[in-house]
Amino acid sequence: MRVLVTRPEPGGQRTAERLAGLGHDPVRMPLFETVVTARPGDLPPAETISGLIATSARAFAMFGQGGVSGTGLAGVPVYTVGPATAQAARDAGFLHVEGAGGTAKALSESLIRLRSQDVTGGEASGPGVRKGALVYLAGVPRTAVIETALEADEPGSRVIDCYRMAEISYSTDILKSDFLSPPPDVVMLYSANAARRLSALLDAANLAGCLDSTRFLCLSPAIASQLRKTWQDRSVVAGRPDEDSLLASLAGLG
Repeated sequence: MRVLVTRPEPGGQRTAERLAGLGHDPVRMPLFETVVTARPGDLPPAETISGLIATSARAFAMFGQGGVSGTGLAGVPVYTVGPATAQAARDAGFLHVEGAGGTAKALSESLIRLRSQDVTGGEASGPGVRKGALVYLAGVPRTAVIETALEADEPGSRVIDCYRMAEISYSTDILKSDFLSPPPDVVMLYSANAARRLSALLDAANLAGCLDSTRFLCLSPAIASQLRKTWQDRSVVAGRPDEDSLLASLAGLG
């Protein structure tokens, strides 16, 4: 199948390689690009941080190619939304990383459970609960799920905007020639922002009709709900919010 990949780079390249390995024809059309807006020096001192929170692998771009080496942050626990973000934290050099169930809601619930435990010493799986503030390494735009939970249960927490997702624009000619000729069989969508952006981009170019027979593979129901109404009845939601499940759903479409 011809599959339009809307995931930002460098993740879009990795997804395209997986699709090609499965025999599909991937077409990369990232709808956003990551702009780093913070540096390690913008974080509080390591000894005042009880943990870092991340809902995207892009949060760790602020540490650059050298990762956390020399920052004193390697031993700070990191709580992530899922395995891909957890791996990005490990790749950056963090030693104690925990992944949640793949959604911001699951991560916030996990944090509340963890912080309610009376853990004072080190454990084999990590350093336990440290004194200090939780710091959310956030992106713009974002939903307020994590912040709402922190405001209710961790009033001393901090939010640092460390990256923003900037929209990528394409001319009508490029959309037609590079992405929609021939029309993709499937569009893969990884975020609600991407679903909204795709809808707005094609509506503005009067090209939404090019996807009249296309199916839309979404990482979650929230993403599917942001598609234009005429596309929603052709959307498929992955069984779990991760790429392995997304690709399994793609196989089911064949």
